[in-house]
Amino acid sequence: MTSIRDPEISSEPEGPSNDDLLFSNENHTLPTSNNDRPTLHLTSFGYRIGPLFPTPDITFDIRALPNPPKSVRTGRTGLSQTLREGFFADERVQRRFREICARIKAHVEEADARGRRMVRVGVCCEIGRHRSVAVVEELGHVRFEGWNVVVGHRDVHRVKKSGRSTHDHRRANYADGT
Repeated sequence: MTSIRDPEISSEPEGPSNDDLLFSNENHTLPTSNNDRPTLHLTSFGYRIGPLFPTPDITFDIRALPNPPKSVRTGRTGLSQTLREGFFADERVQRRFREICARIKAHVEEADARGRRMVRVGVCCEIGRHRSVAVVEELGHVRFEGWNVVVGHRDVHRVKKSGRSTHDHRRANYADGT
């Protein structure tokens, strides 16, 4: 299986987050109060659920990327190493990930040059549980030199209402003509 991470990109697990509004993966976050480095917030979310607030400085829509197979998705989220390995086995995913890394690096360099202390990045897929979570988890392992990295997932633990997904509900509304 192909490695998820680019060999040119170093990774290192990091400490806990102070962000109470999002599910935060403590494996990727650095305490921002212990140093004076600027902070890069990486947040996954579901397009169907609605936009992120505050609005990210840069957003990546990855809905065009293929979902991992249903057998891999069932009972797992993008927090699962198994799901991430299956997802990143696709060359299209790897190529898009490299593009996203390059754009974020360019954005933080520009922000650094302007003296900005915080950059917010959003990554969305359809419901915010699989693809966007997997990408943000892997971005959390990328070293953005001189920046603290905080990883959060807005919708990863959102539960379907009444056993039906939002998509099924929308389809029913269109069938009723409303």
